[in-house]
Amino acid sequence: MDRHAPSFSDAWWEDFLQESRQLSSPIVFKAALGPSHVVAFRQAVLDILATLANLRTNRYGLRIYAAGRLLGRDEMERIYDNPPQPGESLEDWSGRVFPDTPFGIILNAGEKFHHELSRDIARMLAPLFEKIGLPRDGVQFSIFIGNYDKTPLGIHQDRRGENVIHFHAGPGAKTMYLWDPEQYRGLTEAAGMNKRDFSALRPHARTFHFETGDLFFMPEGTFHIGAQSELSIGITVWQYTHTNQALAESLHAFLLKQIAGPPDEAIVHDPSPPNQAGGLDAVLAARHLPEEYRASNYEQLLRKAYLDWRHCLASNAGYRNSPFPLEPAALLTRSDLVQAETPYRILTRDTMPGRMAVYVRGNKLEMNRHPGLISLLDRLNQGEACVVADLLGLLDPRWPDKIGLHLLAELLRWRGIRRLDPPSD
Repeated sequence: MDRHAPSFSDAWWEDFLQESRQLSSPIVFKAALGPSHVVAFRQAVLDILATLANLRTNRYGLRIYAAGRLLGRDEMERIYDNPPQPGESLEDWSGRVFPDTPFGIILNAGEKFHHELSRDIARMLAPLFEKIGLPRDGVQFSIFIGNYDKTPLGIHQDRRGENVIHFHAGPGAKTMYLWDPEQYRGLTEAAGMNKRDFSALRPHARTFHFETGDLFFMPEGTFHIGAQSELSIGITVWQYTHTNQALAESLHAFLLKQIAGPPDEAIVHDPSPPNQAGGLDAVLAARHLPEEYRASNYEQLLRKAYLDWRHCLASNAGYRNSPFPLEPAALLTRSDLVQAETPYRILTRDTMPGRMAVYVRGNKLEMNRHPGLISLLDRLNQGEACVVADLLGLLDPRWPDKIGLHLLAELLRWRGIRRLDPPSD
């Protein structure tokens, strides 16, 4: 491997693919993260914990273990009441909230919560995805925090088709123990070892030790468990290429989300005969397929859903989860300066005659198709700073400014573009 290639450059990722045997072999890359990234990653994780405490929810896969036990709802309230404070270090916060108690925190969908962290990781991964393509089922990252002895989940195998790149932000080190699937099943089924008996299985494992700034790659299908004795943070980026069955299930769920109506908690008794479907009228009235999907058979529905799915992922650098929108929605003026967020892309797709979909950070906007709108989006995708008035000048001169300003405000709200400070004198 060319140890002199800058981390996450095109050459670095080429070596990564060779060393990992095209994503089939586990490996540790030393000092992949520089000191500034380590500091930024640690602070980002503290910011995410503060955000979750403010939201007071575990709906995004937040799980907290203390002394090896998963905390319940009432115990989580104490965690929400004690978020990391500005300027507080990971060591100080954890010492305050978990005094003399080993703890572990697991958070999924981490890309949703911190714009800078998600952007930095997306930029790091962009050269890799240029080489291998975006994973079919997208990317998401999970965050592991704590000083627990071993991963609270125990020895386990992740879902089929999931490989992981682990960025280790420390400060403590970590060791991963890995068993190939056939080996693990041979030990636990043929040899009769207890699947949870780490002490008995450990001598048969391959071990991978990594420290602050290191990167660890683990291919899909591997049985594994992590062990550590010191406090550390790991950000694990999962690349999903699930089974065809799992993809079909995801597409069905994706379709259902697009026809979801307003909340309806009514409970209605239907005394009609079984050969009459009128009892469904109220349910159908509140749900509408996008215009493009109407009059499609099952195969056509899935194909169109797949196109939407892939465009959503591609507009969001592969991330499955869109960021939280900016609230309240910002207003733009002709004199504002804006720029597209990289490495994200604003994509378009023709849906019906005269209509198109615009994809921004995993969200789909539908509108009439006009050459001026295409020109405006193309200009933004060049990545240069643009004066709003210049962008509006690309649109039909008969249109009022509010049409273009509304589109730009939506792009800003969904974090596809950002507003820049005016240049200083």
